[in-house]
Amino acid sequence: MDLLTTTLTAAVQSDFFAGGLALGAFGLLAASLRLGGQMLHRMISRRIWTSLTLDNRSTAYRHFYIWMEHNDVLAGSRHVRMTDDRWAIGTKGYAPAPGSHWFIHQGRICRLDRDLSEKAKVGAPYEQRPMETLHLTILFGQIGTLLRWIDEGRRIACTKDRIGPGLHILKGDYWDSLGDVPRRRIDTVLVDDDRIERVLEDMRWFYAARDWYAKRGVPWRRGYLFHGPPGTGKSSLIRALASELSRDIAALDLGRPSLGDDDLRDAMAYAPTGSLIAIEDVDAVFTRRDSAEKPTGVSFSGLLNAIDGVAAQEGRALIMTTNHKERLDPALIRPGRADLHMELGLISAATATRLFERFFPEDRALARQFRTRLDGHRISPAAVQGWLLASSADPVRAAGASGLIPAGPRIPPPDRPCRAAASPYRLPIPLSKP
Repeated sequence: MDLLTTTLTAAVQSDFFAGGLALGAFGLLAASLRLGGQMLHRMISRRIWTSLTLDNRSTAYRHFYIWMEHNDVLAGSRHVRMTDDRWAIGTKGYAPAPGSHWFIHQGRICRLDRDLSEKAKVGAPYEQRPMETLHLTILFGQIGTLLRWIDEGRRIACTKDRIGPGLHILKGDYWDSLGDVPRRRIDTVLVDDDRIERVLEDMRWFYAARDWYAKRGVPWRRGYLFHGPPGTGKSSLIRALASELSRDIAALDLGRPSLGDDDLRDAMAYAPTGSLIAIEDVDAVFTRRDSAEKPTGVSFSGLLNAIDGVAAQEGRALIMTTNHKERLDPALIRPGRADLHMELGLISAATATRLFERFFPEDRALARQFRTRLDGHRISPAAVQGWLLASSADPVRAAGASGLIPAGPRIPPPDRPCRAAASPYRLPIPLSKP
C-alpha cells in the first residue's frame, strides 16, 4: 500500500503525467462537445428540414424527375448520369449524378441526394435495373409541398403524348409500371348491340359519383364481370375502356403461387390510384387449386376480403373476366363484388362485316359477298380478325370466308343477338347524376 501511495504521489508531481491527464481531459471535453453538437444538429435539422425518400420502384419517382425538368430546377447541374429507357420516357434521358445537388425553388432552399445501388436490383428478372433512391429535403418546408411537386409531375406526365393506358403488374410486394399499351378505340371491340357503350357510360357515371356514394353511405367501389367464350374480346374491352376513360390498368395474376391472402389484400388496397384493376380468367385460379398442380396461395375467402373488405380501396373499378361463368361461386359475383355482368358472345355476319370493311374499305361488293357467306353463322371476333389478317393481301380470298365457316348446318341467329336470356344485361343504378 505504501508503495502504491508513493508511486501515485510521484506521478502527480510529474509534469509529464499532469500534461497527459490534462490532454485526456481536453479530448474527453472535445468528444462530448462534438457529440452534443451532432445531437443538437440532428435536433435542429429535424425541425427545420422536411424530407421525402423515393425509389425507382414507384411511379412517383419518374413523376418527380418530370417535375424537375419542367421547372428547370437542376438545369445548371454539371454532373449527370444517363437513365434507363423506362425512366427516360417523357424526360431528357439523363438525371443528376449520384451525390448531393442543391437548388432553390420558389424561394426555398432544397437538396437532392441521389443514390445508385448496383447490388440491389428491381424489376423483372429479364429486365432488372439498379435500385435508385432519391432523398429530397427542403428548408422550412412541409411534406404537402413535396407531394404537390410530385402530383404536378404526374399531371405533366398525363398531358404528354401517350400511346395508350399505362400497364402495372404486381411484382413481389410492389406495383411495377411496364409503360403504356397501345390505345384502343371502343368501337373496335365487336358486339351485336350497344352493350359496350352502356358499360362505358356506366363507368363514366361511377367515376363521377363520389358524392352520390358518400351521401348514401355506400363504399365508392364498383365491380364488373365480363364473361363469354374465348376470343370474344374480354381483354380487348378492358384496354378499350381504359383508353376511353384515360385510366391505367393494374393487372393481377391470382395464379402466382407466391401470392398469399395478405399480399393480395395489400395489392388491392395500394393499387395505382384510379386505375382499372383487372383479374382475368378468375375461374382458372380455383380450378388449378382443386387439381393435382401446386395450389395458389390465394384462398377464396382471401379473394372476397380483398375485393370488398375493410381495407379495400375506394374509388376503384374492378373487372373480372371468365370463359365459364357457371364455375364461379355466387358469393364472388354477387352485387357489391360484381355489380354488373356482361356477356360477350359470338358475333353475327353483319357485325363481322364491319371488321371486313375496316380491312378493305374500298371493296363494298366483296363486303356484301363476305356477309352473304357468313349469313346464319356466329363466329368469335378473334377468329374473324385472324382470318382477315391471314388474307389481308387477297381481299377476294378474304371475302370467300372459307376459313371461317364451321362445318355442319347453319345455326339461326337468336331473336336478341349475343344476349343470354338467363342473365340479361341491366344497369342497377341510374346513368345520370342525381
